[in-house]
Amino acid sequence: MKQKKEKAIKSDNGSETGELSIVDRQSALDLFKDVADNKAEQFFLAKLKRDKEIIELVGGGKTSLYEEQRKKAKLIESIPQTYGSKFSQFFEELSNLAKWTDEQKKSFHKPQIAPKIINNYIYSRFPHEVFSHMLEKNPYVKWCLRQHKHYLFLGEDGILMLEKFIDDTVTVMKECTTVYEFEKEYSRRFGKGFQPVLFEKYLGLIS
Repeated sequence: MKQKKEKAIKSDNGSETGELSIVDRQSALDLFKDVADNKAEQFFLAKLKRDKEIIELVGGGKTSLYEEQRKKAKLIESIPQTYGSKFSQFFEELSNLAKWTDEQKKSFHKPQIAPKIINNYIYSRFPHEVFSHMLEKNPYVKWCLRQHKHYLFLGEDGILMLEKFIDDTVTVMKECTTVYEFEKEYSRRFGKGFQPVLFEKYLGLIS
């Protein structure tokens, strides 16, 4: 009878010890979790503070990484939007400069000079990362064919910029009589990469 009582006591002590061990393990896990959460919160707050630090710009203005990221987020979209046509007037003016035929004007696939002008003088005015975003989101699906228009991956502010760039292009086109004259004048006004001297040398217009 005495032996049974001793076994019962040992059993009870073992159970109590096991319960304490589980509690201690859980407390340790909770402690590690709290430490990890605190470190994550500190890291986030430090990053937020760093991103919001004012950056002095070359021109004398001020900005921050946070502000630049916020602006960029309003320039682009991850999925294609449902904007209407944006280049109708552009194609009309370009067709006059390039002397397109009626068939070329009506064709869905415009002459190669059209995407060249659009990329070189409109899309190239966007920040590099914005144009790269459009190219990445809208790759070729067939030879010289993309599934969407690039500008469908622009955000609200991006569309406003696009419309401004198109207006600039159309304004210069209306003042010119040839594509060459347009490229030369547009580059003079907006500092694009067209080099009229090399072009004129190639044509033999200057020595």
